[in-house]
Amino acid sequence: MKGKFEHFFPGANTSRGFYSLFDYILPQEFAKRIICIKGGPGTGKSYLMKKVGQYFNEKGYNIEYHHCSSDSDSLDAVVIKKLNIALLDGTAPHIVDPKHPGAIDEILNMGDCWKETGFAPYRNDIMRISKEISATFSRVYRYFASSKNMHDDWSFYNSSAIDASKLNILKEQLKDQILQDLEVSSVGYDRHLFATSFTPKGIITYIDSLLDDYKRIYVLEGGPGTHKTDILDYLYKETLKRGLDVDVFHDPFIPERLEHILIPSLNIAVLTSNEINQKKFVGNQIKMEDCLDTNLIEKYSKEIQQSKDNFYFLLNQGLQILASEKPLHDKLEECYTPNMKFNKNEDKFNEIITKILKYEKEYRSKL
Repeated sequence: MKGKFEHFFPGANTSRGFYSLFDYILPQEFAKRIICIKGGPGTGKSYLMKKVGQYFNEKGYNIEYHHCSSDSDSLDAVVIKKLNIALLDGTAPHIVDPKHPGAIDEILNMGDCWKETGFAPYRNDIMRISKEISATFSRVYRYFASSKNMHDDWSFYNSSAIDASKLNILKEQLKDQILQDLEVSSVGYDRHLFATSFTPKGIITYIDSLLDDYKRIYVLEGGPGTHKTDILDYLYKETLKRGLDVDVFHDPFIPERLEHILIPSLNIAVLTSNEINQKKFVGNQIKMEDCLDTNLIEKYSKEIQQSKDNFYFLLNQGLQILASEKPLHDKLEECYTPNMKFNKNEDKFNEIITKILKYEKEYRSKL
């Protein structure tokens, strides 16, 4: 019986630039093996990871695909659950090097599959295109940073209208409903990733791929500044105090904010429907506007609408610029692909499979 696939983003293009949560893909203390793959664009890293993931999915393992925020069709990592084995793209912008070489980590060098002499005609093109890509991302981040100023203004009005008493009551009600009579005990583990990201294809979210087993879903619905992050932060930390693990998903625009939390052992999810993901979820709907002073919101409705319009204008401009990066990346890949010995890529795949099967044998012997 096949396993299932779950999809994440380990990094995001944010208003602060590229923001990495790569350390949470498979933390060292839980890892059996982490394979850091080195090599340029178009050298088959993503294809190799997908192929390994599909192989072990066919064997019944649940697989995590960690997608690249600069190309959501490509992978930055694959995790084989139960075996606690990960393959990671160790190249820029999320440069990953072994932390415990030999003991936990190792390097897989896709450069072994290059025809090195074939790069000479592409040298100048590679340098020029790489520079263009870097400049494009810098421009994207300037637009995202500018849109954040308008977002802050929009947030200010909502935050100024919040009724602190209602907010505190809501927090406690949710804590009691979710955690019920669970006692404070040992500390659980919190894993931090992105479920949503800004990509050349627009705003993409994979949260639906994670919700199959969740029987109780709470949805916090509201704009910026309505303290959704405060509620999520409070709930996940209270959950940790009771010895339960929590998956914490950060906002792709302002990574300090939280978008969702999942509590696997309770099959409970607390999600947000917000101005970024604009997603509707089935579940217990909690409207954050119920905690706002509507008179104050009405008083400043013109200013709020102006900030909102300016925010979306600048954000969408940034997304359009981000979309223009993909053709550049494709051109860069075209400089590498003709110089790959793809028969050697197949050898790399077989080498990895053989190695992981040994770890699988160890794992099964302990069951």
